[in-house]
This record gives sequence, structure tokens and C-alpha cells, in this order.
Amino acid sequence: MAEQVRFIKKTYLRARRKLYPAHEQFRVCMALAFIGGFLEAYTYLLKGNIFANAQTGNFALMAINFAYFKEPFKALYYLIPMSAYVIGIFLTVRMPERFKGRISWYTLFIVIQFTVFVIVGFLPESVPHAFTTVSVSFLCAMQYNTFKACRGVTMSTVFCTNNLRQFAISVAKTMRDDKNALISRGVLYLANIIFFVFGAASSAFLIRVLDTAGLGAEHSIWLCCIILIPVGLRMHFYGHRSSEGGLV
Repeated sequence: MAEQVRFIKKTYLRARRKLYPAHEQFRVCMALAFIGGFLEAYTYLLKGNIFANAQTGNFALMAINFAYFKEPFKALYYLIPMSAYVIGIFLTVRMPERFKGRISWYTLFIVIQFTVFVIVGFLPESVPHAFTTVSVSFLCAMQYNTFKACRGVTMSTVFCTNNLRQFAISVAKTMRDDKNALISRGVLYLANIIFFVFGAASSAFLIRVLDTAGLGAEHSIWLCCIILIPVGLRMHFYGHRSSEGGLV
């Protein structure tokens, strides 16, 4: 047992000494995972049961509506966030090339995300849900294809399926032939999932509190704006150089 504890400490300290760019640092990725979970609950609870992050759920819901043939137009409605998602991915491939040497793409994206969330929070209930779901799907796709790794480990900050798979693989490898897998990768995947779930729970809780108080549940998205402020500052000051990527 003592030997295992020493190994964990050694691995952790070695990882702390390694330098990572700002967009791969633990605190940045976990903040974005929280936002990813928050948005998933936000659009589902407030914007017509739409999943804005990963589109798998929307494909299933669209198919179900078509199968029952009760609301064919509602089935087609799911194509809206799907299309926004595709466009968001497309732009993250093309846009960074235009900002080389001018401004960090990561910093610019955080500014765009912050601005859209502020606007969405001001939208009255009379505004069609499509405006919010398209905006959020668009930003989630961009976040997914922009922040693609944490401390050198590939992962997603907008959905959990592959993160859960990779965590299970890390556990299996640790038990078989790679005792470092769980410490170096599995812990990061598990932390990502925990922050995502916490973000979704926080969204549901804040929506209920604001709705009960009559303060407007739509304003709950501004919590994401508050979280993005320190993230954006970190992107601005550390975006062009490596910085220590500790777990705190």
C-alpha cells in the first residue's frame, strides 16, 4: 500500500512539472465541462426538450417522432440544432487559420461564447426556442472542436459518452499491464464527468430557484458568463505560452 501511495505521488508531481498550454490546463477544461453540462440541462428543461451538446439524443427523438407520426414538423425541428452543430464544427476548422498572429483563437472563442450567453439570458420567453437551441448547439460544436484535450489527454468538454469509455479503458489497462493509466488518464476523464454532471445539476437547481422566485429562469445561463470571465483572462494572458497545468 505504501509503495502504491509513493507511486501516485511521484506520478502526480511529475505531471505537475510538465508544461501545458492554457487551453489544456485542468482548471480551464473542468470549467468548460461544467458549462457543457449546464447547457445540456438548460436547453432540455427550458427550450423544448432539445439536447444542444451532442446530437445523438436529438437523432433518437427525431426518429421517435417520425415513427409515431404524431408531430412530423416537430421531428423536423430537431434538424435545426443538428445543422447548427455541423456549421459550428466547420467554422472551427476554417476560422483559426484567419487569426494566426493576430489573436488567439481560444481567446476569441471565449469572448464569442460569453457574448452569446449574455444575449440569450436577456431573451424573453416569447422568443422562439430555436434561437437559443441553434445558438447553444453552434457554440457547443465549436467548444467541442476547439478544446479537444486536457493535459495532453484527448477528451470532450460537452458530452460524457467517450469520456466514460476512456475511463473504463484506463481502469482495465491499470489492472492488466499499465499501472500508470488510471493516474495519468483515468482520473482526468472521471473529473471531467463529475464536473459535467455537477454543471447539469447546477443548471436544474438554478432554473428551479429562479422560476420559483419569479426572476426568470432564462437568466440562469449567466452563471456560465461568470465562469467564462476567469477562463477568458487565462486564455488572454497565457494563450501564447505554456504555463504550469496543475490540478488546482
